[in-house]
Amino acid sequence: MKQRLNKIIAISGICSRRKADELIASGKVKINGITVTALGTQADLSEDAIMVNNRPLKKEENVYILFHKPKGCITTTKDMFAEKTIFDILPKFPVRVFPVGRLDKNTEGLLILTNDGDMTQKLLHPKHEIKRVYEVCVKGTLTQAMVERIEKGGLKIEDYRTSACNIKILSRTTLKTQLTLSLHEGKKREIRKIFDTVGHPVINLKRIQFGNIRLGNLAKGKWKYITKESSRAKF
Repeated sequence: MKQRLNKIIAISGICSRRKADELIASGKVKINGITVTALGTQADLSEDAIMVNNRPLKKEENVYILFHKPKGCITTTKDMFAEKTIFDILPKFPVRVFPVGRLDKNTEGLLILTNDGDMTQKLLHPKHEIKRVYEVCVKGTLTQAMVERIEKGGLKIEDYRTSACNIKILSRTTLKTQLTLSLHEGKKREIRKIFDTVGHPVINLKRIQFGNIRLGNLAKGKWKYITKESSRAKF
């Protein structure tokens, strides 16, 4: 099946699509011995011989990694401010992997890493409504009326309104409320902003499920390979 050349190069694990475009434009990519510079060029890796920097391109085997991100590190491949990233904790894998979405610095929990770009798009695109589940601890007593207000959606946050979600209260005291929250999309720091908006700031936030993948008892800072075909890692 023919695909855009930059996508084929990115899937191979050499670099990102943007960097692939730069390689193509600079004349460093050949298809069947002919240099190509048009960014919209399409090819089929199963039929075409593709060379990048005079090296044959081979499709990498897709890998899927489940990681329990601890607090204090950011979800990025590079950091211009030299903060600790998840890749300072993780080992160097035999293929280039990237995180599926992000968790902010002070959020812990389930993070998927992979080199499967198609699967990543399916997991993140809102139209697929992939469920994310979080354990949340907030300040104060969250009343049932407030729970229903949040679940209904429509809270104004910056330039958007929140979507509907589901909340299950685990415990309440005068000091804090423990709950689980599930939603089908994840805007930047949305859960923290929701509870800030209603006057119950987040004390602790942990993602425990993404689609059918569950964090389980995987310890903080630990990782393991998962399979795309397994029932717990069905995409």
